[in-house]
Amino acid sequence: MEASVPTAAHIEPEPPEWQPRSIWISARLLCGAISFFFASFVFAFFYLKALDMNHNWKIGNVVPDGGIGVAIAALFLVSAVIYRLAARRPAGDSMAAGMLAILMGLAAVVLQFVEYIVLDFGASQGGYAAVFFGWTATYAIAALMGLYWIQIQVASLWRVRREGKMRETEVPTSETALLLAGIEASSFYWAYFVAIGVLAYIVLYLVD
Repeated sequence: MEASVPTAAHIEPEPPEWQPRSIWISARLLCGAISFFFASFVFAFFYLKALDMNHNWKIGNVVPDGGIGVAIAALFLVSAVIYRLAARRPAGDSMAAGMLAILMGLAAVVLQFVEYIVLDFGASQGGYAAVFFGWTATYAIAALMGLYWIQIQVASLWRVRREGKMRETEVPTSETALLLAGIEASSFYWAYFVAIGVLAYIVLYLVD
């Protein structure tokens, strides 16, 4: 049987810089995707607030816990700043920052679900309540995916530190370049994702 991919000698191998570049581009494309996703909640918030059919924007005492909201936003923000700053340093220096970012992000997610327990209103109490629960719940779930990406980078750095060497790769790019690209991409995405969370805090907690 013939090979499915041409293997002639004149075919040049993929340039080493292509793989890290594709990781860099993928992170930016992912940021664009989540922008469109969460833009739907921004639209829903202002559309329903402006429309306010039958005065159902807020039914009853619909006030979220401002203290918990600040704590959630602060945990996410600090985790993003720490990890993004560490990504600009050598790869080995990013492991502790990545672990700290993961712990702070998980704490923020847990605190988000704790807030649901102490709230005095439910998702059925008007347009604001529906947007609040929909936006914060999907944001918390999406945050777990971002934290998982960071965890992959931390685990890779831990394995390199444990073994004391880099592994061979199936692509022309070295594992060092791939690790650096992964850390840069995940830190950029996490910073962008957290910026959306800050926007969510401003809209949901500060906009009347």
